[in-house]
Amino acid sequence: MYYPERGSTMKRSTLIGGGLALGLILTATVAAPASAGPVEIVPWEDSDAVVHQVGDEGWCPPDLVDFVVNETWEGSGIDRITTQKDGLVRYAGTFSDTNTFTANGKTFVIYNDGNSRDTDIVDNGDGTLTIQIKNSVKSTVWIDGEFLFHDSGLVTATIVVDAETGEFLYSIDDDFALHGRFDTADRWLCEDLAIYLGD
Repeated sequence: MYYPERGSTMKRSTLIGGGLALGLILTATVAAPASAGPVEIVPWEDSDAVVHQVGDEGWCPPDLVDFVVNETWEGSGIDRITTQKDGLVRYAGTFSDTNTFTANGKTFVIYNDGNSRDTDIVDNGDGTLTIQIKNSVKSTVWIDGEFLFHDSGLVTATIVVDAETGEFLYSIDDDFALHGRFDTADRWLCEDLAIYLGD
């Protein structure tokens, strides 16, 4: 899978796994109750579409991707939300999503599925949360129906998010730890879009 600093500008798909972003938002925004609450099951479906113009802020460098790219994203899953006695919200879920990039008559597709959960959450007291995450993922990448890359395994990381919005801020470690086969581990989405979607 392509990771936040290497990939799409879409909010949900920039974090590992479709469901994780919703989990982070719920973690950050649910008010603290007096006692622990029951597990809440939240099925979800979502989609988004954006046209990336050359040089758009947050998009690929214009000297690398010098053409307009259409991106669509569709995903679904089930989130399981549990409120602890201390008021912090814990998250686990399953997800499946498809990211499609088109340009110059070509189509670059990323299929993802797996499960994600947090293993620890700390309120930093400065408007941010530190979250340890562990995801089991499977991802395949295709160009015009032809197989390119395969990722499968476990992803672990310690990340910091905005406590109010759930926005991913940065990773504590230099990168996400990967355990398994990850063909895209050393690849950059922008470079691959330039290679496979360029003229």
